[in-house]
Amino acid sequence: MGVPTVSTAPMTVEEFYAFTDARPDEEKWALIDGEPVLNAAPSPLHQCIFKNLTFALTAREREADTSWVMLPGLGVRGSDSTRPEPGVLILPRSGDSRDPSTRERGDAIAVFEILSPSTTDRDLRWKHAAYTSMPSLTHYVVVAQDAVEVVVFARETGFAEQRFRSLDANIAIQSLGISLPLAEVYRDTGL
Repeated sequence: MGVPTVSTAPMTVEEFYAFTDARPDEEKWALIDGEPVLNAAPSPLHQCIFKNLTFALTAREREADTSWVMLPGLGVRGSDSTRPEPGVLILPRSGDSRDPSTRERGDAIAVFEILSPSTTDRDLRWKHAAYTSMPSLTHYVVVAQDAVEVVVFARETGFAEQRFRSLDANIAIQSLGISLPLAEVYRDTGL
């Protein structure tokens, strides 16, 4: 029988898809520098913030004739061996923006992440690098779930961080033509 061969090379995105296709649907995986990583199940607080964020973005998308569309659950290819899946993805409105066979996009305008307290440091480092390397990205928005705190990285400032820590604060996202009050993002969370 012999010893099987084990590849020590980084996993590619295509290999990652073959791997995740064989996993249960409820598992959520990311590809970090060629290494598949299982994400923790979201907490109820995470889901409340996610609901608030998607509701607020959907409302703004429908209020005006936007040039963008909000979609959750799609991956972003940062490289041949990196594929994060942001909580919410903002894409240009086009004929293929709602293609059900699409697993990833490379033309995101903005991404929103709700950080897990246990993976904050790792996520901020590698996701920041993956997202800000995309030429189309104008905003990377990070939402804490254990405190009222949102960090915005905008291309117009060289992706320098801007922190918001008050429920009275508003996040302006010029490329989308919108403003999001933190009170709306953190509604019903008790924070």
